[in-house]
Amino acid sequence: MLELVPVEDFITKIQKIDDLEQLHLAFAQEIETLGFDKYTCLSFVDMNDPPADAIQVFRFPEKWVERYKQKEYYKDDIVIQCLLNQSGPYGWKNLDTSGKRNPQIFSEAREFGILAGMTVPITLPGHYPCSINIAGDQVHTDPNSFHILHLIAEYYYFRIVDLSKQDKKSYVLPSLTPREHECLIWMAKGKSDYEIGYILSISSRTVSGYIENIRKKFDANTRTRAVALAVFAGIITP
Repeated sequence: MLELVPVEDFITKIQKIDDLEQLHLAFAQEIETLGFDKYTCLSFVDMNDPPADAIQVFRFPEKWVERYKQKEYYKDDIVIQCLLNQSGPYGWKNLDTSGKRNPQIFSEAREFGILAGMTVPITLPGHYPCSINIAGDQVHTDPNSFHILHLIAEYYYFRIVDLSKQDKKSYVLPSLTPREHECLIWMAKGKSDYEIGYILSISSRTVSGYIENIRKKFDANTRTRAVALAVFAGIITP
């Protein structure tokens, strides 16, 4: 049976905190008791050009964060890519790290004591999709710890939102036309403009126009990011 006392104690503790730095410290201390000493809490946006209202909390070694951003590892990192098709928390040990640049990413991460971890995707209507990535050098962890980490991560995020008062400058979900929604669904399935046009009986040029509109509405510089935001916002399902 899952022991919820640590979760209840954490909730009680953070409800009394009214300072973001103290909140981050409280979360860091809590995950340390469960065998993890590093974490990030990040809105799903371009890390090198985040909007002013995005959440960007880094509690990883500074040199690793700088390298990660400089080399734009987030574009290929399987931990981030899995956010597109995961609705709940997931551990990193079962991820396929053989893809593009991932062997290099994970190898370099180990140099900074990042051997294992988990990710908690969080979606809150009216806010950027967010992920909390918790890591450490403990390869084997009590399975119950993952459930506790999942719960405290969500409460931690909601407290960040409360303290940041982001409801005043929230991410507004875009409104799509029926045809744009259809194109978005097929785009998420990896179809090209030509293939989407064939399926919907419209020209590929028309499809390209719809997709350009979609990207603009999501303020996304790539098709992949537009799809990711749509999935996290619940507009489409992966």
